[in-house]
Amino acid sequence: MTHPARSEDCKLTRIPLAALLSLALLVPTVHAQQAPAARVPVVQNEIGKHAALSVSDVQILFADLQPGLVSTSTTVEPKTLAASAGALAKAAHILGIPMTFAIVPQAGKPGQLIPELRPYASKTNTINRVIASPFSEPALVSALAENRRKVLVIVGFATEVAVLQGALDGIAAGYTVQVPVDGIGSRSERTEQAAIRQIERAGGVTTSVLSLVAKLAPDFSRAPGSETLKAVISLH
Repeated sequence: MTHPARSEDCKLTRIPLAALLSLALLVPTVHAQQAPAARVPVVQNEIGKHAALSVSDVQILFADLQPGLVSTSTTVEPKTLAASAGALAKAAHILGIPMTFAIVPQAGKPGQLIPELRPYASKTNTINRVIASPFSEPALVSALAENRRKVLVIVGFATEVAVLQGALDGIAAGYTVQVPVDGIGSRSERTEQAAIRQIERAGGVTTSVLSLVAKLAPDFSRAPGSETLKAVISLH
């Protein structure tokens, strides 16, 4: 004698396993469709965050760009290094960006800037020092602080000494440091690259004079962008 309950059980057992699995998979799908859409958090675009560079935030440190030192550069030809620094100084002058010049004595005599920088230097913005890092000179630290600008552009010679130590100490002091690589020089490609990697690992930004000026004055169709473009276009 066949019992109805047992007959129903038999019918259920005849349902293919694949069909049961399909039914199981449909359950979360239905719930997901019925659930309200979750809000996606807005993530700030880090590239866009650093794309703009305001003239009012920037100051420039020219470190040890002196004829007797620049003439020994092999990573960037001395004439090119001097021209890059001079073009950056001219653009900074046009834009009203504060400049500070650090120099060291040579052969027991006071240091002298390369001719390309002299028109922009004065007694108030030129500081003598005898210690490797520019930030070890209190007068220079005070001069930079008085400008009240947190983006510090550093160019100079040599990359492994004044530029590297200035960049690392500047970052430690709270500055955002940018280093135009055509405005720095060294006697050794190998040691200069090691210094550049240190700067980048510490958070410094490597750039070029043209790229920097293009960010500071992006509209080349009118002044001051048209004037700053003239200052740097001859470099390329």
